[in-house]
Amino acid sequence: MHVPRARALDDPRARRILCFVIGVTLASAYATFFNWSYNFLMVMFAINFLTMPMRSAPSLRFAVSTVVKMIACVGLGLVLMLLLHSFQLFGFVLAALLLFLAFYLQAQGRIGGSDVMCVIIGCTIVPAFGSTSMDTGVLMAKGISKNILAVFPLVWIAFAVVPGGVLSRLPKEPRVEGTSADRGILALRSVLVLLPLFVFMLSSDNNTRYLIGYMKAAIISQVAVRMAARKFAGDLLMATLIGCTAGVIMWWLMKLWPSWLWFLLLMALFSLVSATRIFSASGGLQPNNLRWSYALTTLVLILFPAAMSQGFTGDDVDMKFYQRILDFSFVIAYTIFAVLLYDAVVAHLRRAFGKPAAENPTPEQHESNAS
Repeated sequence: MHVPRARALDDPRARRILCFVIGVTLASAYATFFNWSYNFLMVMFAINFLTMPMRSAPSLRFAVSTVVKMIACVGLGLVLMLLLHSFQLFGFVLAALLLFLAFYLQAQGRIGGSDVMCVIIGCTIVPAFGSTSMDTGVLMAKGISKNILAVFPLVWIAFAVVPGGVLSRLPKEPRVEGTSADRGILALRSVLVLLPLFVFMLSSDNNTRYLIGYMKAAIISQVAVRMAARKFAGDLLMATLIGCTAGVIMWWLMKLWPSWLWFLLLMALFSLVSATRIFSASGGLQPNNLRWSYALTTLVLILFPAAMSQGFTGDDVDMKFYQRILDFSFVIAYTIFAVLLYDAVVAHLRRAFGKPAAENPTPEQHESNAS
């Protein structure tokens, strides 16, 4: 009796890994070839979409919906930019309320992480870049819009290599356990972690220098409502160490063959290493998936500005490269401290008023709930 041989691509984990590597590499190639403003955002978007809990290609409806949401949030950010120039306090309070609403709705299970990311990017980054020059804010808005428009065709190409159906939309995220007040407290934590960095960006004359760290904090904030503080801090610290170390190693490997093609091959290699630790045997996500997806995002945010400024020459990096790593480390240290401090204060207040501590679900619990 003939028994058909199993093919490698019949393995759901192999399919997800291959799709991820192709998608990230294509995004890296497109972003570096055309080299438009803030091109590293495209790779960050690709990593985010390819590590979502979906095993099928996003449908045209899903893509259009996401693009419309992002562009709408960018437009809202331009309005906030004008308000912050004329009515600074009112604009700041409005931005804080929008962030809280987004995080609270996520904790309620009504919107997903991608929706929160649209609000964070549109309503804080655009106004921050326009704080000193409106032209710069408009340039950032154009860069965000271009990158989100271009990333979905690349994601579709990656899924076309390993076809597995079409996903019309992401399933709703499970609601965080507890009362509405508990979910409000978790949402407030994310807002209070992000707002000081937003204020710092507003007051800085060199927003580009701090954008790298802020983008990481923005990514972190959208999941902070669902992670236990210690697990969150550990994954965050490990992601920073892995990403920064990989960035330095990859830059030195560039010296072997200083070229754009070699840069893309190295990106594919590091994407492959990350993907093997992100996806489980069933094609889902491993418990430590955030650690490795954030590590790859860290590498991108640190390495791409240096690579684009020097043209893949393999020359020794200037001090700005290591300055970005230091800025990054400062932001991460602040974020870990802020999350742990907030949780400690909330726990102390609960004990003082005789209320039981609310359980903040771990990523493993979140994964089981989602399934």
